[in-house]
Amino acid sequence: MRYLPVVLLAVLAPASVCTVTAAAGPAQIADDPAAVRVAPVLRITSIPTADDPTLNVELAKKLDAPIYEAAEPDALATEAKVDPTRPIAVLFDAIFTDGLSLLVRPEKFAGLLTRLETAMGGSKRITSERRRTGETREITTPWSAGAVTIEIDDAVSRWVVADDSGVVTVNLADEVALLPSYPRDALTVKVSAATRTDRDEQTFRIDAETARALYLRGVDMSAHIPGALPEPSVSVRVEDGLLVVAIANHGGGATAQLRGTIESPLPALNGREMLFGKIAPGRERAWFTALPLPATTRYAEIPVRIVFSEQNGYAPQELTAVVTVLGD
Repeated sequence: MRYLPVVLLAVLAPASVCTVTAAAGPAQIADDPAAVRVAPVLRITSIPTADDPTLNVELAKKLDAPIYEAAEPDALATEAKVDPTRPIAVLFDAIFTDGLSLLVRPEKFAGLLTRLETAMGGSKRITSERRRTGETREITTPWSAGAVTIEIDDAVSRWVVADDSGVVTVNLADEVALLPSYPRDALTVKVSAATRTDRDEQTFRIDAETARALYLRGVDMSAHIPGALPEPSVSVRVEDGLLVVAIANHGGGATAQLRGTIESPLPALNGREMLFGKIAPGRERAWFTALPLPATTRYAEIPVRIVFSEQNGYAPQELTAVVTVLGD
């Protein structure tokens, strides 16, 4: 009788372990790289002022991403590795040790059930192959390394790449300085981004006073040695109450650190420094200031003398002129 458990075990025990797996709960996953539609989303967070020329833009992308269904990644699926030799051994050990007392003593029977449960295998995380559904989901996320185009009055255009957080930061004074001439009126700034299927565009205006301040801030005073000779020529005029000094470069090389100083009997003008900086071949750069005259002035003649200097010695000759102011 004592060998009966051994005989039964030999008959019933399999050579392998059987596995029973409980499926985990389903989960839906959006696949960004496989998006069926990508649309840019722009938001201008700061507009340049006379004191701060910074333009900040947040660039995001709105995706219609396909949805995949898969096992819940964080669910714990029970995997029972059942070795029949273990529960049978526990059962026969209890029968031949405790006998009929299992039926009359509940605590012994409960202990048997606990040992049988322990004899079953443990658990581990199970995942399944994801399956694409027919659904899509709209997702908006920062567009790292996305690009925007900034246009000023359809005269200046620049392509700028966003940083890792989808932010574009531009010193707009540098862009305004590239206009063919100084701003006489308000400027229209257009910011846009596009994908193969969609486009977003934001537009704002900069008033004339701010535009002129940005233009003056955008002068390039960096050092430079040209490969060919610059040929700067100077003109002086009065426009809308402004004294305007313009320098055009007709040579083959750019000027560097070009500046001028005004000498005039008017104290408000005398000693004023004008910065022109780097002027590329074929370009013009202007400096301007409001004339210090009463609004009721009908006629005035203002003598000026302007002395120039340039890093490489290519300064224009000094200029002496009498500018005439005609009132309304």
